[in-house]
Amino acid sequence: MKKRIIAKILLLSLFINFSLPAFSEDTSPKPYDDDEFPQTLKDIRRFEIITIGALPFVTLDTTLAYSTYRYAKNDFDSAYKPDIFSSSSFTQDEQKGIILTSVGICIGIGITDLIVQLVKRSSKKRRPQINYDDIAVIPISEDQDASQIRLPEEEGSDSNSTEVQEIEE
Repeated sequence: MKKRIIAKILLLSLFINFSLPAFSEDTSPKPYDDDEFPQTLKDIRRFEIITIGALPFVTLDTTLAYSTYRYAKNDFDSAYKPDIFSSSSFTQDEQKGIILTSVGICIGIGITDLIVQLVKRSSKKRRPQINYDDIAVIPISEDQDASQIRLPEEEGSDSNSTEVQEIEE
């Protein structure tokens, strides 16, 4: 009985090993292209990540700030001592206020980041990029005066004149 079960397991494993190459096609997803998604969707996704990612930290800070405010408002009474890890010290309305304030601050953080990214992108588009590899270096010999050097751009634009242009220092 045991030999039959072992034989069946061995045959089954043998058939599985033969059939695996048929299923070994590359199923890994190809990486996204840079232009696969519109920039608006990328901006919305970044806004979402920053807003939701900031929520726990902002909620902790808002709770701490509200607890400290409430403690100071009640003349530092020990009954109102800040205990941010105990939600039982807040009423339901106070908890709603803390959550809504935190969400509002997080949305403000996300919008601020979105505006900064849009401004950076628009200023990058307007500013011409300088390619330092295209800038020619003009060697100056010791007997040449630096004020008598003609740049290559000047030579191409005024090819008929033979006079040397003075460069203002």
